[in-house]
Amino acid sequence: MDRTQSVRLKPIGMIAGYMSVLDSIVRPEHTGDNRCYPCTVVNAVGVALVSFLVARRSRFGAVAVALVAGALIWLRGYVIPYTPQFGPQIADRLPIAFGHGPNDADPSDSIGGDTDPEAVLTALFEAGVLVEDGDLFLAEAFETAWNDRMADLRDLDDAALAANAAAAVPFDAESGVQGNRLLVAGPHDLWLTRPVAIAETAALEALVKWGVDRETAAKATHPLRTFLYQCPSCAGPLAETTYQNCCGGTRGVYGHPERSVLACQACGALLFEFDE
Repeated sequence: MDRTQSVRLKPIGMIAGYMSVLDSIVRPEHTGDNRCYPCTVVNAVGVALVSFLVARRSRFGAVAVALVAGALIWLRGYVIPYTPQFGPQIADRLPIAFGHGPNDADPSDSIGGDTDPEAVLTALFEAGVLVEDGDLFLAEAFETAWNDRMADLRDLDDAALAANAAAAVPFDAESGVQGNRLLVAGPHDLWLTRPVAIAETAALEALVKWGVDRETAAKATHPLRTFLYQCPSCAGPLAETTYQNCCGGTRGVYGHPERSVLACQACGALLFEFDE
């Protein structure tokens, strides 16, 4: 290769190097449609504070910090390390409305909240909801009652379904709808997907009729979703799969593409997220 060819190839190599660096910086799972705006705001406020402090010594340094950090926020979604883990929680506690509702890519909340597995299992066995025959199974009569109630709720529109969920929970709650999420507003707001709202509301109501106290019944709704074999929303078949095979891979703030989930093979609805 002569000197002229070498000189001509250098810009191409430099561009390729820049593109490689850019690709290593960009985080599509936290930008574009997946951008978490509370996280962006938290980072912007942090950058503004740092820039203000730097400006007391150097205006040029402050501008440089703001430009570089701003570019990183644009390309990555955040510049403060571990923002996806703590950003939404901080934003939720601030007395400011960010106009950012639940992310459709995130798992649904649950009526059950924190659960004491041993206490729930004991209550379900005592009520005859669960039977054991080498493995755990739902009692046939309870499973039929649960499925029948899910079929009834499936016919309701979102507002009516949210109202049923709010009436079923063991605390005073109001209902609402925002986008594709149903709101049960109480001591802690719950944002439920339609399939989860159908499954858990029907389970809670059926458990209460089976003699389980409402507080325990509510806590049992989350683990009971693992016994589903049919989608509460479209009646399609459910199968254990992973996020990347059913739900678009790494999407939203809490993307875990390899995590196992229970999802509908027909409509893609996410019914349960298994522990890592």
